Amino acid sequence: MLDQFACITATWLHRAHVYTGSVGPLCHDYRYRLAMDGKENLVHAARYSKLAFELAKDVEEQDFPWTEDGAAALRQWLQEGYEAFLTREGQT
Repeated sequence: MLDQFACITATWLHRAHVYTGSVGPLCHDYRYRLAMDGKENLVHAARYSKLAFELAKDVEEQDFPWTEDGAAALRQWLQEGYEAFLTREGQT
């Protein structure tokens, strides 16, 4: 698992209301966006590639509980998306 996914925990998610990240060179990168919903105790996660979230056409979204189990599922979901991205891009 990538180090930047491995560090995601329920506590780590308190760092910002919306957190974005990417892996890879600009314009050929795997991107993700995490939006915290304290009222619902959820993390709204999105994964996409190459463009800003608002412009990307390949956005996949999923909600995760804002718990340690939810953070573990989120880490796995991000890693699986990254591996699929590498395969699509011929970078395996």
